[in-house]
Amino acid sequence: MKLFFIIICGVIVLYIVVNFFENIDTFINPQRGFKLYPTIKYYFYQVPYLFVLMLPVALMLSCFFSIGDLSRRFEIMAIKSIGISMKRAFFTIYLFSILMTGISLYLYLDVVGAWVRKAEWVKAVEIQGKKIPKEKTFAMNLTFVSGNKVYFFNAISALTNSSDGIVIVELEKEGKVKRRIDASSGKYINDVWVFYNVNERTIDGNKIKYEFYKEKIFSEIEESPFEFLTELKELQQMNLKELTNRIEKLKKAGFEINAELTEFYSRISFPFMNIITIILSLPIAVAIKGRGKAWGFGIAVIFVFLYWGVSEMFRTLGIVGKLEPVLCAWIPNLIFLIIGIPGWFRIEK
Repeated sequence: MKLFFIIICGVIVLYIVVNFFENIDTFINPQRGFKLYPTIKYYFYQVPYLFVLMLPVALMLSCFFSIGDLSRRFEIMAIKSIGISMKRAFFTIYLFSILMTGISLYLYLDVVGAWVRKAEWVKAVEIQGKKIPKEKTFAMNLTFVSGNKVYFFNAISALTNSSDGIVIVELEKEGKVKRRIDASSGKYINDVWVFYNVNERTIDGNKIKYEFYKEKIFSEIEESPFEFLTELKELQQMNLKELTNRIEKLKKAGFEINAELTEFYSRISFPFMNIITIILSLPIAVAIKGRGKAWGFGIAVIFVFLYWGVSEMFRTLGIVGKLEPVLCAWIPNLIFLIIGIPGWFRIEK
């Protein structure tokens, strides 16, 4: 545990140092100077995400270093010689990995999103001097959830106050579709939305009322194009409640939710990599007793980069809809679990 806490702190600090110097022009500007406190705040808010991200690395390295030391001092041999099972000897390590998985799961589902959002706000407003976190003026295929309405814009611009390919779905409290509006284009004029070539469907039980308007004013839509663009949260910045709420409303409105489901299932599956990491690490740590810590470090780095690469590949497949999101989230874990199980069974040898 001592090694683990040293390593997890070390890899987080290392990441922060590397990231700071890679983006030093963002933090040190001739006009604004260097703002120490906002920079510290920015990286402080990233700590939960970095903890979750680096946890498998820290668990693997601490296993290699601590078990490797036991093996080099022939303590593993001594344990075996008095008839104690290796699985029993390493039971507390497995238990610790389960505890870390629980902590990681909680952080990833409920804490990371909000803290990443705070970090981005600090970076944009307090460090870069912007009035708002993101000065986004144009977007394609924008989906926005507000209250009981789900908006989709094929294209929207805050510079021209216009949009194309508009779909608005209004939901009832029970989640049923109450009204759907399709418009070819829209303009935001004098703080009011005006839609053109509007097809409006109102659903009342089994009855559907259909109306067409060449032009219609929708004063109930309060958000401007600027607000639609700046208030939109990225999936990575949402907590569990916000993400599930978005998934539920988009699903009921009939929109595609591959990206949202992939993010949701990935947040659940990734923390379980900590247990798989231990299953993989312990047999290797016992086996590399005479090869030094550099071997362990090298194996850990290779393993982590392979896992991140495979995860990102399947994440992309899930987002574009080539595979079911739940499969894309769990297949990387399954692959490495299959690799690790034979070593786990041979650990007694």
